[in-house]
Amino acid sequence: MGLFGRKKEEAAAAPAFRRNPAEEQFQTAMQFSNQERHAEAIAAFGRVLDLDPKYQPEMVHYGMALAYDGLGDSERAVTELQNVLAINPAQVEAHFILGTIHARRNRLEHAIAEYETVLRMRPGHELAGELGKSIAQWKLDLSGGPIEGFRQELSVFIEQAGRQFGVNLDFSPASLRVLDGLIDGGWTPASGGVGVLHLAGTYIGEVIIGNLGGRWSVAPTVEESEIDGLGATGIRPFFIALDKFKRGRSASVLGTYQKLEAELGPQRAQS
Repeated sequence: MGLFGRKKEEAAAAPAFRRNPAEEQFQTAMQFSNQERHAEAIAAFGRVLDLDPKYQPEMVHYGMALAYDGLGDSERAVTELQNVLAINPAQVEAHFILGTIHARRNRLEHAIAEYETVLRMRPGHELAGELGKSIAQWKLDLSGGPIEGFRQELSVFIEQAGRQFGVNLDFSPASLRVLDGLIDGGWTPASGGVGVLHLAGTYIGEVIIGNLGGRWSVAPTVEESEIDGLGATGIRPFFIALDKFKRGRSASVLGTYQKLEAELGPQRAQS
């Protein structure tokens, strides 16, 4: 006699179907995630692992990574993405998000590696064009491009200036007062050509990076190169130098730096 031929009392005695508690918890976690309730999603995904570590671990760790990233906890997001890739190295979106987090943290070598992995695994990725542009720009930034040549010329200039004029350009914020003095004294592109602009702009950029952070983002027109990664936009050291050259004593490179430092103060304290 088949299942449907059992007596009513026998059918009533059969155990009721029960859903896997881990599955129910997973669905709850997914709801929190979709609602961007990140802290609750993390707790819920954690309970999934407690209930059944083998229940969709790839998706659980991926969900936790997104939640941590949503909370701004990049370190834990990276750890969870690494857990995902340990389970499934071919998880393309995990590589993509990992690359994006590395880029935000100025770990460009790692960001390049992850984005190149995405393009290798999925050449037709919907953001393939943007990924390729980012990779090319970061490789240029890491090589230094023309900025690297300017750095070498700057090193020679600093040594000569110290020997001949007794000035100390030590890349401290206070040394920008020395730079102001040199420009006010006649060290300008009018006296030394465009190389003076490149030396002054490079020095200003190196002082910013050395004391406030950030990195060079090299533009095809090198004078438009910017300092990225400080939470501010439009920090163009060559333009700062050019403004000083044009306005003379009415402008101050040191004053511009101090204003930038003040603007970045709260942001740097939060990072």
